[in-house]
Amino acid sequence: MANNFKNLLPPSGQLIVEVVSDDSMELEHFLDNENGNHAENNHSFKMPGQIGILPIRNAIVYPGTVTPLAIGRDKSKALIKAARPNDTIIGLGTQRNSNIENPNFKDLYTIGTAATILKIIKMPQNTIHVVVHGISRFKITKHIATKPYLKAAVKPLIIKTTMTKKLQALMVNVRRAANRVVALSPNVPEEASILIENIETASALADFLAANLNINIIEKQQLLEETNATKRLEKISLALANQLEVLEMSHKIQGRVKESIEKNQR
Repeated sequence: MANNFKNLLPPSGQLIVEVVSDDSMELEHFLDNENGNHAENNHSFKMPGQIGILPIRNAIVYPGTVTPLAIGRDKSKALIKAARPNDTIIGLGTQRNSNIENPNFKDLYTIGTAATILKIIKMPQNTIHVVVHGISRFKITKHIATKPYLKAAVKPLIIKTTMTKKLQALMVNVRRAANRVVALSPNVPEEASILIENIETASALADFLAANLNINIIEKQQLLEETNATKRLEKISLALANQLEVLEMSHKIQGRVKESIEKNQR
């Protein structure tokens, strides 16, 4: 995970579930359906047929995460100005190339995350910060407008996962690996493990860990696009195993260095 799982914590030391932030986290509530399967979306949520699209750079926002974003571009400001906090649904689309200053639809991934705006903060020098709450995956189906901001027709990507013994075992193994990463990571409190244990559904657990994995944007986008929660957890399990191997090796090296220093001081 990024910086030895430090993405799990802001500088204040509070637990979060987000890409980057100094604010506390809020988990999306996941509900069971009548068939015993798990749906990603809250049943009360209804995706609008058309939504404004906010391009973002160097970050992937997952459902269930609370994420602050800096708004500086004119089209982005126009979208935020037209939105109503805690009401309007906007689409968060990650840029394929973060260097493009005025992205159009061709510059964005077609699958993103629908979100509500929790807070709008006006900053000095005519910049705006917003805090968004990811709700559901969506796919752009049609380009509607490019001015005054990007607007598209979208359809929700509903995540349903049947809980099998294989998936239960996978969740146990992923939690165990994530908890081991927490244990080996400096400055991460034990509450991180408690938070991991309290995430009940496979999709929510996968999104929580994906938001904090030390992988590149392309890989994070692939995890967002994967609608099968089991496959998502399998990929996350491999990433956790690689990170855990590095952490354990680093821990052993630190132990040897400490022993050597103590031996020389005797």
